[in-house]
Amino acid sequence: MKSSLFLLAAQFDGRVLLTLNEVCDAIAIQKQTAYNRLSTGTFPIPMRKEGRNLVGDIRDVADYLDSQRAAAKHEHEKLQQAMAPY
Repeated sequence: MKSSLFLLAAQFDGRVLLTLNEVCDAIAIQKQTAYNRLSTGTFPIPMRKEGRNLVGDIRDVADYLDSQRAAAKHEHEKLQQAMAPY
């Protein structure tokens, strides 16, 4: 189940579009890092210009957070298996 969307929706009052600042807060990176990654094409969230602001879809942020959690969980399980006694 994808729980990040519900948590983000509660945090950002149910808005669908988040500003770059809000996206950075949600994925825990600095704004300058986001600008650097946007300029190199490595920012993990699709962003677009809306007026003077960069905005991203809350669903994309939730998908990213859910995939990060799944990857961390997978790595944790691998580590647990490697450390298990034979």
